[in-house]
Amino acid sequence: MVPVSPANVLGSHAEHVRPLVVETVRARHDRSAEAHEVSESRYATGFGTQWRDLLDDMETALRQGGGYETYRLPPAGYKLAVVNDCLVYVWRVPGHVDGASMFASSPTRRNAFSAKLPDPALFQPGYTGEPDPDLDPLQQLEVTRVVNEAVARVMPLVLVMVRSSPRQLQSIHWAVADLDQASGTVQLHGLECIWSPESAAQDASTDVEAFDSGVPNGPAVEPRRQEETPPDA
Repeated sequence: MVPVSPANVLGSHAEHVRPLVVETVRARHDRSAEAHEVSESRYATGFGTQWRDLLDDMETALRQGGGYETYRLPPAGYKLAVVNDCLVYVWRVPGHVDGASMFASSPTRRNAFSAKLPDPALFQPGYTGEPDPDLDPLQQLEVTRVVNEAVARVMPLVLVMVRSSPRQLQSIHWAVADLDQASGTVQLHGLECIWSPESAAQDASTDVEAFDSGVPNGPAVEPRRQEETPPDA
């Protein structure tokens, strides 16, 4: 069996979504860190409130940059992007939290594990759910079965986890999150680091031309003529 991971559930969209997620998180961190520095606050609590901006930024980036639909998560009404029938939730992990243990600590975040997405094709204008008189009983039973399965389908949750401080964006991970309803424990499948300072430095180094062959071009320096010393008077 293929392990469950964001790449599996996002399918062909993963290659487009991954850099968009990284770009969005880094842009929000830069703005939040700059605002914290300008405020000259001695406390990082204000910096930590960027979580709601992260949610809004991610939904906007995926909707405008990828044309993805939006799902409103009750009861708080957070807007999340839906990519390949998966919810994408970005979460700034509190500094004292180990892993995703605290993610399901609110009713809204718990509802992210039970979000259902009906197939839009089943609910065209005029569809009421009432039996279609043009269908025979067997066809009507099949339509009812398909509709019920679509309505009952729970979307996978791709959880993007951001660790940061006002001084540094430390890492961005993503995984497919699963909730044990009985214990409230969140399990992460296919956990992957999609950005870290080390990977950024490595990417930057690839933009520098290596001098392993040929002769590097140095700056053009013209020799200065030595001024003649005037004769003693």
